[in-house]
Amino acid sequence: MSKEGKILFVTVYLLVSFGIVMTYSASAIYAEQVFKSPTYFLIRQIIYAVIGTVFLFLVAGRDPYLWKEHSREILIFSILLLTLVFVPLLGHEAGGARRWVRLGPFNFQPSEISKLAICLYLSDYLSRRIKGVQRGELSVLLPPLLILGLTCGLILLQPDLGSSVFIFIVSAILLFLAGIPLRYVLFSSLIFVPAFYFLVVRIPYRLSRVTAYLNPWSDPQGSGFQIIQSLLAFGLGGIKGVGLGESTQKLFYLPQSYNDFIFSIIAEELGILGTFSVILLYFVILLAGLKIASRARGSFEKLFVISLVLLIVLQAIINMFVATGLIPTKGLPLPFVSYGGSSLVFNLLGVGLLLAMDRAVQRGRGTIGSA
Repeated sequence: MSKEGKILFVTVYLLVSFGIVMTYSASAIYAEQVFKSPTYFLIRQIIYAVIGTVFLFLVAGRDPYLWKEHSREILIFSILLLTLVFVPLLGHEAGGARRWVRLGPFNFQPSEISKLAICLYLSDYLSRRIKGVQRGELSVLLPPLLILGLTCGLILLQPDLGSSVFIFIVSAILLFLAGIPLRYVLFSSLIFVPAFYFLVVRIPYRLSRVTAYLNPWSDPQGSGFQIIQSLLAFGLGGIKGVGLGESTQKLFYLPQSYNDFIFSIIAEELGILGTFSVILLYFVILLAGLKIASRARGSFEKLFVISLVLLIVLQAIINMFVATGLIPTKGLPLPFVSYGGSSLVFNLLGVGLLLAMDRAVQRGRGTIGSA
């Protein structure tokens, strides 16, 4: 493992450890009221961290090119899993959405697997067809676009607009890095307007999120309630915070305080100093990942490492922007910190892939996949 790999590993587990502490702080009172146990979410988060760590070491110890060779099969498997959420008894519904597949006492989100599968498939495909991509050959671009459309379409049916948009953004960045002609980028931007109309404007609850983002005080007890409470948490925290465990917003004021809006509780309890410390850790992950990618000489290695880093850092940025009211509300957790088994387990699995790629690049295998 290189120096950057070691830094990446340590930084990730600083976030995981911090996330366990903040999950307990943000959820204990709610868990006591609902589940009669203040440690309900804490114990489950620790279990998820252990499972994710097992996956991390299993993946980090394997040859990453094994996954490259089976990228199509892994993608097909992820698509099949996405269809399982609609199967009675297997799919689990919560909050009006069917995003989970039941696995014994636990549920997991197939969309988290799809994020990794899409990154692996696109990195492999684009590296093999990179000259055709750069020339803008439709016969080369059509297969990945169809796959992307099918995957995002199934996720939209759950419905989960946030994850589908996130996958689309990561995929678009990979296509851009592979050298797709600018005219295709401009054309895709034209599709955004009708897509926004049909996916947001025509859907009342999504439109309410946009209006709440533009002016949350227009409906402070309705669509604007969550973002207002989040901003209040930041205001209460100030520079130093009110102290660990002393948040008032987690007392049934801020919904999803231990999940999507845990960054707001961090701001309230630990202040600006705490939030900037968390931001710094994600910045370290970004720098370490980019350094690993810069040492790779092959197209596949560069694209795959960058995509895995984007899955972590870009999701963290989106979560923080939502918590601070900079973008409309989306259901994306803060990687390694928010409560949630699927997110934590598969993000750790992604780190395992990053460490495996780091080892392969360090050994000089970074020429495979360049075309």
